[in-house]
Amino acid sequence: MNPRQPTARTVLAVAAHADDEVLGAGGTLAAHARAGNRVRLLVLSASATSRPAEDHDAVHAHRSACVARVAALYDAEFRVDDLPDNAFDTVPRLQITRRIEQAVHAWRPQIVYTHSRVDLSLDHRITADAVAAATRPQPGTPVATVLAWEVRSATEWGSGEPFRPAWFQPLTPQDLAVKDRALRLYGSELRAWPHSRSHQAIRAAAQVRGAQIGVAAAEAFEVVRHVVTADG
Repeated sequence: MNPRQPTARTVLAVAAHADDEVLGAGGTLAAHARAGNRVRLLVLSASATSRPAEDHDAVHAHRSACVARVAALYDAEFRVDDLPDNAFDTVPRLQITRRIEQAVHAWRPQIVYTHSRVDLSLDHRITADAVAAATRPQPGTPVATVLAWEVRSATEWGSGEPFRPAWFQPLTPQDLAVKDRALRLYGSELRAWPHSRSHQAIRAAAQVRGAQIGVAAAEAFEVVRHVVTADG
């Protein structure tokens, strides 16, 4: 191996719900896969407990299948848990943290992507806190960087501090195409324009983030933690 060639990294996306990982970092995960990095997905809820009229088992099976198809686009390993949708606060926080710790232990990621604490969704905020706890820098911990993504229709409606990104990932047309394909696999979660979770709004958001750093498109993240290591 060329000593100057960067070592492949493992990146983990921890999403509260199936589709959050694509909305928040779908293009960035494509960029990682394109660069030869290993992508891993942890989805904490694929249930429909907030929609009692729906059949829980059928919805869980369908959404889990969607996650599997999305993971294939990134050549990613994945795991789907079954926390209650829109009711993460009914589960002991330690239990959620331990599920994330198990994924970190199994996959040994150097970079973890997850939700921002500014989101309107309580599930998102609980996930953000659990990830921060599960990745705290201790001896032997592989995680050097924790980044928080924005999710259309959740992040912009938070009632506290605004989302303040400080980490930007430029996206190529190829990255955007992969994100678009992944979003179409979650088609039931998208809405028609002018909803903020429409294809047009999501693409426009990428263009705005790109313009902020002088490129055609980008995804933006808050920096939760970055520990400088020997390889950067």
